[in-house]
Amino acid sequence: MNLSEISKAENKSNEKSNKVKSNKVNSKKLNKSNIFIIFMLAWPIAHWLIFTLYMNLQTLIYSFQRLNRFTGKMRFAGIENYIELFEKIVNNTASYGIAFRNTFLWLGLNVLVIVPLSLVVAYVLSKKIPFYRFFNAVLFIPNIISIVILTMVWSFAWAPNQGLVNELLTKFGLGNLTRVWLGDPKTALINVFVYCVWAGIGFNNLILSGAIAKIPKEILESAELDGITNWQEFIHIVIPSVWPTICTVAILGATAAFRVFLHPQLLTNGQYGTSTIALQVVEEVLSGGSYGLASAAGVTMAILGYLAVSIIKKFLDKREKEWS
Repeated sequence: MNLSEISKAENKSNEKSNKVKSNKVNSKKLNKSNIFIIFMLAWPIAHWLIFTLYMNLQTLIYSFQRLNRFTGKMRFAGIENYIELFEKIVNNTASYGIAFRNTFLWLGLNVLVIVPLSLVVAYVLSKKIPFYRFFNAVLFIPNIISIVILTMVWSFAWAPNQGLVNELLTKFGLGNLTRVWLGDPKTALINVFVYCVWAGIGFNNLILSGAIAKIPKEILESAELDGITNWQEFIHIVIPSVWPTICTVAILGATAAFRVFLHPQLLTNGQYGTSTIALQVVEEVLSGGSYGLASAAGVTMAILGYLAVSIIKKFLDKREKEWS
């Protein structure tokens, strides 16, 4: 065996050992990366399984059961809870009818009022009017302050005695218009809606402002050279350009309408015609009422909410196809 053959054999053995070492290093890296991925996914998966899948399945099961107060156990009740819920809504027993109506009024408020207002505000502020940065900050403040503090300040402003609104009305000679704004069935719901508009515009404005800022400047400049007005620019350029973002904001608002309960609870305690189905469910559970009825109400509103959001999304997608 000559020297060249010996060197070739040594080179082959070295190559094999290097491959083995590299394979070991790569396998260790893969093991570490796999452990990291599993560790990072474990919590969100466990959270979804427990607090989403399990809780929703348990709610669905409870909707067909009733609590036996003598034995403390749940018994199968078929669709009794759904029949009771339907009767309460139709007869407005325990304000269920008003709560059902208000839930869909909130849907219209979020989609047809807050979203368009947010878009107009975002467009106006995109023109960099004087103090536009200040207005952006002021509008976003309600989103970084606790809702408890916000509703407390709002209640103080509209308080019947020493409230800011009533005092201003009195000073301007309009004392006959003063009233208990949050305690009058004629004004309580409108007042809560106004609060929701004030508190909800800031977040939408932030998202829509970012979308408007991404519109190519060349398009806006060429439109300006063509003598287009602000209204025409808003209708024919801004809205079609940011329509996907409008769709997102509208869908988020639509889904949120079926979860509203803190606003009326903190402002009016759900009284004076301001309750919602979500608040009725919360009160039904906390007051030791019927878990089955609360679950049936939750399942019913989930189904109705899915249908409503699907219809809204279908309409929004149709408009997007027309502009694309």
